[in-house]
Amino acid sequence: MTFNTGAMHCPKCNSNKIVKNGRTHYGTQRFKCQKCGRQFVESPTRQPINHSKRELIDKLLLERLSKAAITRVTGVSLRWLQYYVNQKYY
Repeated sequence: MTFNTGAMHCPKCNSNKIVKNGRTHYGTQRFKCQKCGRQFVESPTRQPINHSKRELIDKLLLERLSKAAITRVTGVSLRWLQYYVNQKYY
């Protein structure tokens, strides 16, 4: 059964052919696009890290600050920061 609303669109392909697809571990309704298969929530609380914040993180890494200090200053999670550092390394 397609959940078709005028307001909700897939963030990847902008299709409006959306179906409910369970809940996240926080209890938020999850949706799935029938066109591209992308799973998403309607109003995500976490947003992608923008370019200016990534530049700040790069500068803080060059200053050899600890990862814990960088997470406190920038507000990113320690898990995301470790993933980002690993990507930079490779």
